[in-house]
Amino acid sequence: MRKEATRLLNEMVDNNISLDIFTYNILIDAHCKNGMVSEAENVVDTMRKVGIEPNVVTYSTLIDALVKKGMFSDAKDVVNTIRKQGIEPNVVIYSILIDAHFKKGMVFEVEYMVDTMRKQGIEPNVVTYNTLMQGAEAKSLEPRMKALASAVGGVRGIASWRLAPQARPRRAF
Repeated sequence: MRKEATRLLNEMVDNNISLDIFTYNILIDAHCKNGMVSEAENVVDTMRKVGIEPNVVTYSTLIDALVKKGMFSDAKDVVNTIRKQGIEPNVVIYSILIDAHFKKGMVFEVEYMVDTMRKQGIEPNVVTYNTLMQGAEAKSLEPRMKALASAVGGVRGIASWRLAPQARPRRAF
């Protein structure tokens, strides 16, 4: 995969095909999905050298890959870096971090993140809520779950979302 992707990238450059953020993000995603985070980081460096700045999609892909490889502190470093660049984490990045914190048993940090999201005007989405529910269930945190549900608007908050028709929850019975 890596050789083929690199060959294709070089061929595009050799044929004077302009690479854009989308092309780079696809390549970064491919590297990350194959566990090659350092190669993905090299692609980010290459992007910058040619004058293309990474965007929130680039960073969310990297953060997710770092977390999945257990490189939690590196993922936090990326978040701090993007904030210094004036890019605020979006709901995708927060959901990735919430999941990672739950898996590390860092419940208070999860509560802080949810609170921070809300203060920044970032509303949790379906993925965020599912992550919260799965994390609370996995850690047997029923009392804490009530606090989290309260922090993100409770059941009424979930029910009031304007979800796309295909994303609407269905009754179990």
